[in-house]
Amino acid sequence: MLKLSRIALACAFAFCAAAFGAFAAPAPAPIPAPPSVLPPPAITLAEARAIIDGAIAYARQHNAAMAVMVVDTAGNPIASERMDGVSLTYLQFAEAKAFASAMLRQTTEELSHLAKDRPDRYFGIMTMYPGKMYLVGGGEPLIVNGVMVGAVGVAALAQYEDEAAGRAGMAAWQRMRANRR
Repeated sequence: MLKLSRIALACAFAFCAAAFGAFAAPAPAPIPAPPSVLPPPAITLAEARAIIDGAIAYARQHNAAMAVMVVDTAGNPIASERMDGVSLTYLQFAEAKAFASAMLRQTTEELSHLAKDRPDRYFGIMTMYPGKMYLVGGGEPLIVNGVMVGAVGVAALAQYEDEAAGRAGMAAWQRMRANRR
């Protein structure tokens, strides 16, 4: 009997819902969402490729191999390349150098001196971003009209050559930007 009551109640509810649903006001038309407008990237993929190609040209001129990464202002990768024979670890180092340069808005060569001059700040940075920053020369901020638009990181070359390769990439990027005007 209890089972029959539940079935009867369910049927009565369904009947009422169908009957009164016909008299209900129609649902309002959905409001269309505004178009998604993302700001243009501060540095394009083509510009990142120009930086990478310039850095690789430098490495080839010096008969060396390296890894290079370009990141945006938040430290997110835009593009990267690892030359033949270079360990994946060096690509991770390049990313960590670029990330550090983007986050702290200066070269990683300058930041590397913190270990000696300001160990409290050095270890504070390393603790805040564990495994994300590599404070060794090779990370360079990318500046346009006084505004940072990203950073480049280079790894696997001899000491001070990482910076030189990064700057060669930056010079290629600046030539590309000048030719577009």
